[in-house]
Amino acid sequence: MSATPDTKSRGRSIPAQLRDTVRARLERHARERWSDNCRGVVVTFRGQFAYAFSTAGFYPPWLSDEQRARIDATPTRLCRLHYLGDPDRWGFSVFTYSNERYEPPLGLGLLSGTPEEGFDLAAGLYLGS
Repeated sequence: MSATPDTKSRGRSIPAQLRDTVRARLERHARERWSDNCRGVVVTFRGQFAYAFSTAGFYPPWLSDEQRARIDATPTRLCRLHYLGDPDRWGFSVFTYSNERYEPPLGLGLLSGTPEEGFDLAAGLYLGS
């Protein structure tokens, strides 16, 4: 991970083939690293951004089917990845529920790295270790 210069500037739109690749990478990574806390990953795209969401890893046994369906219908927002033109170097922002927006992580400024590193950063905050 490294500091990212000027990530607020307009970036390139994420190519369709790269979208499929990033989605598959994050799904595989979540299965391998976060399977106890994350049943699935939803990745959406808009312009130069990819948004990663997580679906619940488990349900308490007392929940009804209706309650489980509500949980499934509301995935946890994790992070926004900012495409910087390199498939292995993306800017990161973490979704903050306190003010409902994406912010640079931990006051360190926006970091950059692989999509998996961005996912891990946010998943560590919201999904536990």
